[in-house]
Order: sequence, then C-alpha cells, then structure tokens
Amino acid sequence: MRILSIMTKEFKENFANKQVMLLMILFPIVIIAILGFAFSNNFNTNFKFQDIKVIFTDKSGNEGVSLSFKKFIEEGRKIGIEFKEVEKIDEGINNIKNGKYSAYILLNSEGIVLYKNERNDLEANIIENMVSVFVDRYKTIDAIARVNPLGLKNITNIERDFTKIVSLDRKKALTSFDYYSVTMLTLIILYGSIGGVFAIDDERTRKTGMRILASPTKKHEILTGKLLGTAFSVFIQSVIIFAFSKYIYGAYWGHDIITVFLLLICEILFSVSIGIGLGFIIKNGRAAQGLVNAIIPFIAFLGGSYFPISSMNSKLLIKLSNASPITWINTAIFNVILNNDYKYVLTAVLVNLIPALFFIILSAYLFKKEAF
Repeated sequence: MRILSIMTKEFKENFANKQVMLLMILFPIVIIAILGFAFSNNFNTNFKFQDIKVIFTDKSGNEGVSLSFKKFIEEGRKIGIEFKEVEKIDEGINNIKNGKYSAYILLNSEGIVLYKNERNDLEANIIENMVSVFVDRYKTIDAIARVNPLGLKNITNIERDFTKIVSLDRKKALTSFDYYSVTMLTLIILYGSIGGVFAIDDERTRKTGMRILASPTKKHEILTGKLLGTAFSVFIQSVIIFAFSKYIYGAYWGHDIITVFLLLICEILFSVSIGIGLGFIIKNGRAAQGLVNAIIPFIAFLGGSYFPISSMNSKLLIKLSNASPITWINTAIFNVILNNDYKYVLTAVLVNLIPALFFIILSAYLFKKEAF
C-alpha cells in the first residue's frame, strides 16, 4: 500500500505540471509531422526489387539442384532481382560483410546456406523467404520423383510459386511517418529521465528528504513508488503519442502491439532509473537536467532517431551505434513491425533492463541523509 501511495503521489505531481506534460506530448507529435513531410521522398513506399542484389556459389555437385536453382534465378530476374555468381566462398561472405549485396546463397553438398546483410533487413528477409519456399518446392519435387516419377508431369510451374511471397503489403514498405513515429516516441521516452531526476531533487528542494528517511517507510518502497509513478506518467504520454501517430498520421505499428509496448516499457524503466540515479549523484536538479539534455541528442543520433545510421555507410558510426540502448529498441521494434522478426527483442530488453537495475541498486546505496 505504501508503494501504491507513493506511486500515486508521483503520478499526480507529474501531471500537475501541465505545461511540461503538454510539451512532452506535443513536441514529438509536431516533430513527427515536420520530419515526416520533409523526408517523405527519402523513404520508398513502393518497393523496387531492382534494389535487391544477390550473389551465389553453386558447390552442390547435384545436377537436379543446380537445374532447379537456375530456374529459381530466372524467375527472380524476371521481377528485377540481380543475381551474380562468385567462385570463391570467402569472396561471397566478405561481400556480405562489406554490405555490397543483400544476400549470399551458397549451395553445397549438405544443402543451402544463406548469408544475410543485416543492414538491409527487408531485402535480406525477402531473399530468405524466397529461398525457403524454393527449398520446400525442391524437396516436394525430389520426394515425388523418388516415389512416382510419372507424377511430376502433373506439377506445373512449381518453381514459380516462390514469387507469390514477394507481393509485399504496402504497409510493410516503411514510410517517413512510420519511421519517425517510432524514433520520436523512443526519443521522447529518453527525456523521461528528467522526471526521474526531479523525483529526487524535489524532495531535496522542499526539504522533505530527511523526513522521508525518518519515516517508517522503507527505502525500497520509496524508490519503487517513485520509479513506478514516474514511469507510469511517461507511459501515459507514450500511449497518447502512439495513438495520435497511428490514427491521425496513419503510421503503421504492425500487428504485435503487445511486444512493441513491452519494448517501450523497458526503455521507460531504463530512462527513469537513470534519472533517479542522477538525482542522487548530482545534487543540483538543474545541473543534472543539463547533463541529460546534453547526452540525449548524441544517444538519439547513434540510435537513428533523426535518420538511419546505416544510410551514412560509416562502419565506425554503425559500431558506435551499438553502444546506444535506443539503437536496440528501435531495431527490435522495426523488425517486429515490418518483418515479424523477434531476434532483437531479448537483446533490446536486456540492454535496457540491466542498466536500469544497476542504477536502482546505486540509488538504493546513495539513499542516505547526505543525499539531501
């Protein structure tokens, strides 16, 4: 009950400051509109298969596999996909590492190995799906040939069935409003750390910190209440921004909203926890706020809040971006929204919750009379 009371108090105090609350909601909404219109031509709403470049190496030693794969290539070229053969496997792998091609297909005696360029997830996933369907079709033909070779004549155009999977849903072609609805929301959540700073600093300026320490309320109850109250305030702001972008701007948020919000909640806990920690470390709220305001734009830049870092073709920036927690949140959300791909979700959760836990433990240690 004490935790709930403290949480309610923090929530009410945050919403009592209507000017700040309104700014935190309107700022991302306005920025989404400005950037969405300004960069609308930089995002392809009509996907072009000519953008997909694939290299391959055939080391299968199987005439049937090679013949079927040639038909696969022919059908792919008809829709504009560029295929190029390379002799050396190392050359193919290095081309993917360097980002020159969307995917590298290796046919060997054990089957098909696909190397994807993670910088071009959409193109790579299209090729992955096509190869998957090709493999299924080839297995079907091979099984029929072994049991009833005459049955093959009843199968027509089986090699072409894979092309059905590339009729993309328009919603899966990322628009500028889709992109900035996600990145501006995750950016404004970072500013929730300021709320965490003042959750502690307000007790210092009102001279109530010592009374809290003298009260029967335990430290963990106070910290938990402040964390949850501030986090819930940021969550409500996020829901409003999400709803506005989805229903007014028409931004696409995918079908798995639960996972998207799970990721957003993890980022909220990360931001507020850092803010509370800074509130104890820096005993001047305005100074702590200034530090947050100086750091966030850099973290947001590396996280792709303003434009995709991959578009700069800088290996250094791409490596540095991995140090930004918002990079993992944005990447995980985009992969869930566009590809129903969950491979980055766990990493994003851990990258945000582990630092959050660290700052909460640090805050508990610093929660002494000297802090006030």
